[in-house]
Amino acid sequence: MITTKTFLQAVRQHGGAKWLFWALCLLLCYALAAQLAGYRQQTFDQALQLNQTLLRRQLDYTALLLQQLTPTDAAAPQALNAELPAFVVAAGFQHKIDTGSRDAFEVQQSYRRRALFLIREYRDQSSDTWTESSAWFPAPARSHYIPLANLSPDRPGGRLEYLQGLDLAADRFFAAAIKAAISSGEIQASKPFTYRDGAPGLAFVRAAYTGGVLPDTTAERLSQVSGVAVVFVDLRQLLPLPDNSPLQLSISAAPDMPQLASVPAAGVPFSALQTLRQTLLVPEPVLPYVLQLSLPAAGWLPWLLFGGALLGSGMLSRRLFRPAAPAAEPALPPVAAPQPLAVLEHIALQAMDEAVLLLSARNQVLYANARAMALTGDAALQGKLLDGVDFGICYPRNQRRVHVLPRLIEKKVRAMLPPGSILIDAHGQECEIEGEFIPLNDAANVAVRYLLSFRHVGKLRQDMVAALKASEMQLKKHQDELARVARINTLGEMSSGVAHEINQPLSAIMSYNEACLAMMDDANPDPVLLRISLVSSVRQANRAGQIIRRLRELASRKQPEVAPLNINDALRSALDLTKNELAAREVIVTTDLAEGLPQVMADSIQLEQVIINLIKNAVDAMTEKNRSDEPMRIFAYSERRGRHIRLGIRDNGTGIPENILPHVFDPFYSSKSEGMGLGLTISQTIIESIGGRLAARNLETGGAEFSLTVPVLKNSHPDAKEEQQ
Repeated sequence: MITTKTFLQAVRQHGGAKWLFWALCLLLCYALAAQLAGYRQQTFDQALQLNQTLLRRQLDYTALLLQQLTPTDAAAPQALNAELPAFVVAAGFQHKIDTGSRDAFEVQQSYRRRALFLIREYRDQSSDTWTESSAWFPAPARSHYIPLANLSPDRPGGRLEYLQGLDLAADRFFAAAIKAAISSGEIQASKPFTYRDGAPGLAFVRAAYTGGVLPDTTAERLSQVSGVAVVFVDLRQLLPLPDNSPLQLSISAAPDMPQLASVPAAGVPFSALQTLRQTLLVPEPVLPYVLQLSLPAAGWLPWLLFGGALLGSGMLSRRLFRPAAPAAEPALPPVAAPQPLAVLEHIALQAMDEAVLLLSARNQVLYANARAMALTGDAALQGKLLDGVDFGICYPRNQRRVHVLPRLIEKKVRAMLPPGSILIDAHGQECEIEGEFIPLNDAANVAVRYLLSFRHVGKLRQDMVAALKASEMQLKKHQDELARVARINTLGEMSSGVAHEINQPLSAIMSYNEACLAMMDDANPDPVLLRISLVSSVRQANRAGQIIRRLRELASRKQPEVAPLNINDALRSALDLTKNELAAREVIVTTDLAEGLPQVMADSIQLEQVIINLIKNAVDAMTEKNRSDEPMRIFAYSERRGRHIRLGIRDNGTGIPENILPHVFDPFYSSKSEGMGLGLTISQTIIESIGGRLAARNLETGGAEFSLTVPVLKNSHPDAKEEQQ
């Protein structure tokens, strides 16, 4: 039996065993260095993913902030009520000032600040002299200026106080970005600059235009710009790294710089001694420089470990290959394992009001920042399994709540939290959140960690939703007013027919009253005939009153009143209002109206306006046609189509030219020399507002057809499957 003693004696007797021993020691040192390199590469890749996520969220917040600051239509830019994150130095909307308004603007700003305010610039723009007060002077005369005047927070003596009044449109750091933002209508970034305290800075800008709509051409954008929204950021806080983190962030102004690959650990065991670096992928808006994350060389630590391993091996070799001593050999101390590099502490996201959880593959909470503990209401969250935590994340689905985290972990793919996700904290309180789930994979592309980040749906987003609703209400108000103007214009075009319509009952009233007066002159007037004449006169007066009342409703400014109505009644009312004009032009009207149709939800006045507009378009199309003996005809029909009702107006006119047919509903597009091109656009808006659709097509037999399809009331059930259009 071979014992330890006999093995040591055999090793001492053979000289070749010493070389074998040294080879094994070198192989052990090599494996130790390879393990260290692999660990550094893995932790660096994880840090890169986390910083990439943080950078994308910071830039998304910047874009959201610029959207809030940019005014829409005639509304003034919104004020910033929420507290800004640490990486945002200041933000605000800067108005475009024409040269004629410069004096009044400077006086207004001086009065508001209680200090002299001038639109100015610094003399030497080839160097960073703007931090020196003596380098500034009033800006020369230009066609327009974009002075830096409105910033929040507006702190006296702040980091941007010395830039107040700077003409951004002519400055070497900001002019190119502002010009590009105005020309493209997109968010642009300025050149990197330095604040007065030496911190690197950057500004994001977004242009606003008169009327709140992006003009079509570049020349129109340059003339209609009303100002720019600007957000100043501190690049040191854009990706904050803890003081004890070995990671370093470098910035270079080289937008065409190729992507730098990180140094691979496989096959290069001594990469632990090298610097790992990789360029961060920058999402929109594109930054005018390259962000590069690097992990410096480990320095003396790998050499110390390597030297310690060799020294230990030498001492062990000397112990093994010296003559045996009677005393027992002392036990060798264990070789110290390399300490993990502290590179994951920066996931606390100190600059953002966002909760961060790091989960293991076994669903254990490895890390939870302070914000995560505050939102979940569990101060001892770190170290717990997901099955034992007191909070939950759910989202509503089919009148029940579905837990989100188990499904995301099961899929193991990167995903955003579903819209409307609800956080239920340890105290049972609920709040709406948004966030992202990110699996962290190892070299074999296997998920070994899960990163979950979430936050409250903040006040900024709520303000934006409120502003969007206000804009929609304003747009709806404009559409209603435009529809009213169109109705008045239609009544003006129908003036002769309307006058004839009112003149008929008035003439009848006069005839009946004259007959009554004639009968009163008789010695014995017939009371029966007298009563018949008076009743007929009253009936005609009521008819005239109804006509006037209907015309007033058609031209009134009142809000639309959506109510159940029969679409056939709307068609009959429209034909009554236009019958005199149709008769004057000798138009033959035939109808085929389905009986027993269910009611639809619509405003009767607006629906009549749409039908009248379609009838007038048909009459105009037939009038333009060169006719000899063929009469002008209009065919109106209604029918049930599943859960919808269709009403159509057909004519035997010229039809719609093929090049015009795709544009008939475009605003201000008209084939008539005197037309404004708004009638069909307004009609389409009215029909779409009640969930319907307005369509146009040419008939094979000649002429054209305009049809509107509107849904029936929800409590109606179709008898047949709805046909395809």
